[in-house]
Amino acid sequence: MAGARRNLLRTVFGASLLATLAPFLSWGGFLFRPEAKGERIRQRIINLKDFPVNSKYTFPFPATGDPMVDSDPFRQYILVHLPSGDLRAFSKVCIHLWCLYDYIPEKREFQCPCHGSVYNADTGVAVRGPAAFQPYPTNTLPELVLEVDGDGTVYATGLKGRVGYGREYRAETAWLQQRQSTAPNTPVKAYAPFRDLLTPQETLDLIQKNGLQVVKWYGYFDKSAREREWLTGETTADITNATRIYAVDVSATPERLLKLADLPQVITLMPRQ
Repeated sequence: MAGARRNLLRTVFGASLLATLAPFLSWGGFLFRPEAKGERIRQRIINLKDFPVNSKYTFPFPATGDPMVDSDPFRQYILVHLPSGDLRAFSKVCIHLWCLYDYIPEKREFQCPCHGSVYNADTGVAVRGPAAFQPYPTNTLPELVLEVDGDGTVYATGLKGRVGYGREYRAETAWLQQRQSTAPNTPVKAYAPFRDLLTPQETLDLIQKNGLQVVKWYGYFDKSAREREWLTGETTADITNATRIYAVDVSATPERLLKLADLPQVITLMPRQ
């Protein structure tokens, strides 16, 4: 318990100090950006056999082997194995006032204990709290680029964004704009995480109004006030089994998907194979 208190104090004190110093720092030199050095990094993180679904793993990146250097908050990242099966890794530094947030498996979201900022676990975009009111792109956590090899080993290979500042996540829909230019009539698949949880009926209305075909939906069923079962389904017929929906895989032409990406309910669109 004493150790936990010391860790919390270290986090809060460190964040307060950094926030105080922030106006006087050279952001370009202080905020860590490994890609700025032109280095090729491929750091092993963990193997999926040791990393069950809906779990988290904190690690330094890039790791140096020096405990003092690797304990720097600005080198701390969190890898999550989401209930959907997807992997995401983000900087643990909250982009509000630089506290260290955590992943809450029961809610499938990141929460900062200092001022209550909440981030979507698919995208790292702040959806509630003070970080959500910051202007784009300072409302989004920097994200690590991940690779998974044939035996399930997960590697980090680079960083998108700037630690403590944010990430231009909207630029990541460029793949869809390219498809619109090269094959406008060919349907493509995309993963659409919702900014807020939707009811099954709200999800169906969104799909029908925008002429989309559902490939898979992701949600949960509240078994009790304290117990939640994470669900997936491949047809709209069984979507009513869920209490809430947090994302869908859909298929449509690039034009329809670009319109979907502009809706306030949708954070962004990610390509699916």
